Amino acid sequence: MSAAPAAAAPSRWQEWAELDRRVWTMALARAVNTMGMSLVMTFLAVYLTRDRGYPAWVYGIIALVANLAQSMSNAWAGNLSDRIGRRPLITGSLRVRAAVIALLGVQLLVHAPLWTVAANVVASQALRGCFEPVAYALVSDVVTPEQRVSAFGLQRMGTNVGWAVGPAIGGLLAQVMPYGVVFFFAAVGLLLAAYTTTRADDPRPRGLRLATDEPPVSLRDAYAEALDRPVMVALLVGTFLFALVHTQIFSTFSVYMTRGLHITDSQLGLIYMVNGGAVLLLQVPALAAIRRFGIHAALLVASLVFAAGFVAIGSASGFAGGAVAIAIITVGEVLFSPAHQTAIAETGDARRMGRAFGVVGLTQMLGVAFAPLIGSILFDTVGHHHLVMWGIFAGLAVGLALSFAAFARLRRTSVAPAPARVTLSA
Repeated sequence: MSAAPAAAAPSRWQEWAELDRRVWTMALARAVNTMGMSLVMTFLAVYLTRDRGYPAWVYGIIALVANLAQSMSNAWAGNLSDRIGRRPLITGSLRVRAAVIALLGVQLLVHAPLWTVAANVVASQALRGCFEPVAYALVSDVVTPEQRVSAFGLQRMGTNVGWAVGPAIGGLLAQVMPYGVVFFFAAVGLLLAAYTTTRADDPRPRGLRLATDEPPVSLRDAYAEALDRPVMVALLVGTFLFALVHTQIFSTFSVYMTRGLHITDSQLGLIYMVNGGAVLLLQVPALAAIRRFGIHAALLVASLVFAAGFVAIGSASGFAGGAVAIAIITVGEVLFSPAHQTAIAETGDARRMGRAFGVVGLTQMLGVAFAPLIGSILFDTVGHHHLVMWGIFAGLAVGLALSFAAFARLRRTSVAPAPARVTLSA
């Protein structure tokens, strides 16, 4: 009996070792891309509100438009990559985005008008939408169904490596050079990510289209179909609330910590490093916990952990309190994300799994889009009452828990049509 656990760990590493090298290439590109972008975008809200003196809601409007642009480019780029191939969009979007980010750095150095900065931020986010879904599609193309969990887990770890390193470096660089100059380092990171992708052979020849036995379905029809199923409605409500509260740690939190609690940019970067590092340390144990207790328990517990984390932010008085709060929220994050993806797969129709992920994904992007605006409005109106402001987000997290409690009850009393079987792997 004692030899079984020892044999399990090597098998997990072997799964990663057996993946197509292009999976590793995309994970590396994600790590470099995320590190480069998190160097600068983490502090953009701080720059606009503290250094330029704009109210927080202005940044919220910019973030809203930028995220809506990304949600639209996601669908467009994914469809286009089926016709022209994956790599042209992946490599091309990274190169063009590098130029856009470098130009944004110049704009910040010369204190360009706000509308020009906003337009460039929107363009940058739209270009991100040309990378994300296409890179995931490439990974899906080159792995077997049994390898998908390991392959996509590796992609997520690549992203987390970038988040663990980028904000900390960005905070340190911002202490010794003008903030705009840091954007040039991010542009170099994007070019390095683009270079790594040129080594990945395109798995989808030009002109190849996906075969389908069904006519195309509009987004409106897909949503109408989802809303006919109460269990899917509960999942969509939970997804929107999750995006609304989780995005706060990458938008409102940075403004609050620097303007409300007056920590330095380098300290803020270290707090985000705590988040990225904790994800890397806790993700594998979290997967084991989800397997043991089930996705319903994981979603419920994670939601309540989010609520506790937001209360901790409101109770924080400085750097240490902020770091502890983010560590608490990270525990919820590592439980929630894999359980949520599994819930989508198990609830959706196996014959139309792409449609299920598309509807849930768009719902999540809507939450991401509106989150900075809502957070900014709360900061401008009740931000001086720390516990009140973050208590509102804690209340939304409790609502998130209630939505997934309803989801679990509906799952037990209804039968999803041909659910896909997904096995979590640590």
